[in-house]
Amino acid sequence: MEGFVEFVQTMPFWHWWVFAIVLLTIELLTGSTYFLWPAIAAVLVGFLTLWPLDGAWQMQLILFASLTVVLSVFAPRYVKPWLQNTQADHMTLNDRGAQKVGRKATIDSNFENGVGKVRLGDTLWLAESETGEDFSAGAQVEIIRTEGTKVYVRATG
Repeated sequence: MEGFVEFVQTMPFWHWWVFAIVLLTIELLTGSTYFLWPAIAAVLVGFLTLWPLDGAWQMQLILFASLTVVLSVFAPRYVKPWLQNTQADHMTLNDRGAQKVGRKATIDSNFENGVGKVRLGDTLWLAESETGEDFSAGAQVEIIRTEGTKVYVRATG
């Protein structure tokens, strides 16, 4: 026990940062966010140790424990919605057809019997009207769904 107390008493501020890096590494390996809060607390204590807590190792440990508890209790309610939103933003990452839904396209050639071609970006796509209506070249339409290489469109408005 004396060895631990001596180590903590002589511990410089950057040891807290090394500890934070170890905790963040564990966090990256587990992906649970449980080790994130102690890692943030260790970084904060490392900064505070630079001046106000210099040498007060008991205060450093108390502050680390307190910050860890406070962050663990209150921070997840702010971080979890952010994590869910960033995951929702990428729901269509590997579904190229779903990425087209809702985008505007320009009719490239007149539709006949509800079928024609639309230009989306620099690519022509086979398109079919949702209601079977015919569109004139140059008209704007909205893509409502895709099926393979065919897009289904409706008039914008």
